[in-house]
Amino acid sequence: MIHILDEITLATERVPEVLAALQQHYLPGHASRGLSLAGQWVSPPVAVPGQPNVLRLLWQVADAPAYYRVRAMTDAAVVGFWMNVDAICESRQRHVMVDAQSPLPAPLEAHHAA
Repeated sequence: MIHILDEITLATERVPEVLAALQQHYLPGHASRGLSLAGQWVSPPVAVPGQPNVLRLLWQVADAPAYYRVRAMTDAAVVGFWMNVDAICESRQRHVMVDAQSPLPAPLEAHHAA
Protein backbone atom coordinates (compact mmCIF):
# COMPACT_ATOMS: atom_id res chain seq x y z
CA MET A 1 0.00 0.00 0.00
CA ILE A 2 1.28 3.45 -0.91
CA HIS A 3 0.09 6.47 1.05
CA ILE A 4 0.06 9.99 -0.32
CA LEU A 5 -0.07 12.82 2.21
CA ASP A 6 -1.00 16.29 0.99
CA GLU A 7 -0.24 19.09 3.45
CA ILE A 8 -1.92 22.37 2.54
CA THR A 9 -1.11 25.45 4.63
CA LEU A 10 -3.83 28.08 4.37
CA ALA A 11 -5.85 30.66 6.24
CA THR A 12 -8.39 29.13 8.62
CA GLU A 13 -11.33 30.66 6.76
CA ARG A 14 -10.20 28.96 3.51
CA VAL A 15 -10.35 25.39 4.89
CA PRO A 16 -14.12 24.95 4.24
CA GLU A 17 -13.62 26.33 0.71
CA VAL A 18 -10.95 23.74 -0.08
CA LEU A 19 -13.03 20.92 1.44
CA ALA A 20 -16.06 21.96 -0.65
CA ALA A 21 -13.94 22.06 -3.83
CA LEU A 22 -12.51 18.65 -2.91
CA GLN A 23 -16.05 17.24 -2.71
CA GLN A 24 -17.20 18.91 -5.93
CA HIS A 25 -14.22 18.69 -8.25
CA TYR A 26 -11.73 16.09 -7.03
CA LEU A 27 -13.53 13.26 -5.27
CA PRO A 28 -16.03 12.47 -8.05
CA GLY A 29 -13.26 10.96 -10.21
CA HIS A 30 -10.85 9.72 -7.57
CA ALA A 31 -12.19 6.17 -7.31
CA SER A 32 -11.94 5.60 -11.06
CA ARG A 33 -8.26 6.60 -10.83
CA GLY A 34 -7.66 4.00 -8.08
CA LEU A 35 -7.23 6.59 -5.36
CA SER A 36 -8.88 6.26 -1.96
CA LEU A 37 -9.21 9.07 0.60
CA ALA A 38 -8.14 7.50 3.91
CA GLY A 39 -8.55 10.60 6.10
CA GLN A 40 -8.55 14.35 6.39
CA TRP A 41 -7.36 16.44 9.31
CA VAL A 42 -6.68 20.05 10.18
CA SER A 43 -4.14 21.35 12.67
CA PRO A 44 -3.91 23.03 14.99
CA PRO A 45 -7.33 21.90 16.18
CA VAL A 46 -8.38 25.49 16.85
CA ALA A 47 -8.45 28.71 14.86
CA VAL A 48 -5.58 30.88 16.09
CA PRO A 49 -5.99 34.52 15.02
CA GLY A 50 -3.38 35.46 12.43
CA GLN A 51 -2.05 31.90 12.12
CA PRO A 52 -2.71 29.49 9.25
CA ASN A 53 -3.99 25.96 9.57
CA VAL A 54 -2.60 22.89 7.86
CA LEU A 55 -5.12 20.70 6.09
CA ARG A 56 -3.82 17.15 5.68
CA LEU A 57 -5.36 14.77 3.17
CA LEU A 58 -4.23 11.15 3.29
CA TRP A 59 -4.76 9.08 0.15
CA GLN A 60 -3.89 5.50 -0.60
CA VAL A 61 -3.27 3.41 -3.69
CA ALA A 62 -2.58 -0.30 -3.91
CA ASP A 63 1.02 -0.29 -5.16
CA ALA A 64 3.61 1.48 -7.34
CA PRO A 65 1.92 0.62 -10.67
CA ALA A 66 -1.37 1.96 -9.28
CA TYR A 67 0.38 5.15 -8.17
CA TYR A 68 1.72 5.76 -11.67
CA ARG A 69 -1.70 4.96 -13.18
CA VAL A 70 -3.22 7.64 -10.91
CA ARG A 71 -0.65 10.14 -12.16
CA ALA A 72 -1.23 9.16 -15.79
CA MET A 73 -5.00 9.60 -15.39
CA THR A 74 -4.75 13.23 -14.29
CA ASP A 75 -7.46 15.17 -16.09
CA ALA A 76 -8.64 18.78 -16.37
CA ALA A 77 -10.76 18.54 -13.18
CA VAL A 78 -7.74 17.37 -11.15
CA VAL A 79 -5.45 20.03 -12.59
CA GLY A 80 -8.09 22.71 -12.04
CA PHE A 81 -8.64 21.65 -8.44
CA TRP A 82 -4.93 21.86 -7.57
CA MET A 83 -4.51 25.16 -9.45
CA ASN A 84 -7.36 26.64 -7.38
CA VAL A 85 -5.86 25.29 -4.16
CA ASP A 86 -2.45 26.73 -5.09
CA ALA A 87 -4.05 30.13 -5.73
CA ILE A 88 -5.45 30.38 -2.18
CA CYS A 89 -2.95 28.49 -0.05
CA GLU A 90 0.34 29.64 1.46
CA SER A 91 2.10 26.39 0.59
CA ARG A 92 1.45 22.81 -0.36
CA GLN A 93 3.57 19.68 -0.01
CA ARG A 94 3.00 16.12 -1.11
CA HIS A 95 4.66 13.12 0.50
CA VAL A 96 4.50 9.67 -1.12
CA MET A 97 5.17 6.97 1.47
CA VAL A 98 5.10 3.28 2.27
CA ASP A 99 5.08 1.55 5.65
CA ALA A 100 8.63 1.68 7.02
CA GLN A 101 8.42 -2.01 7.93
CA SER A 102 7.61 -3.04 4.36
CA PRO A 103 10.46 -4.07 2.09
CA LEU A 104 11.12 -1.42 -0.51
CA PRO A 105 10.56 -2.68 -4.04
CA ALA A 106 13.16 -2.20 -6.72
CA PRO A 107 12.58 0.78 -9.00
CA LEU A 108 10.57 0.11 -12.12
CA GLU A 109 12.89 -0.52 -15.05
CA ALA A 110 12.40 1.41 -18.24
CA HIS A 111 12.13 -0.79 -21.29
CA HIS A 112 13.89 0.65 -24.30
CA ALA A 113 13.63 -0.59 -27.85
CA ALA A 114 17.01 -1.40 -29.35
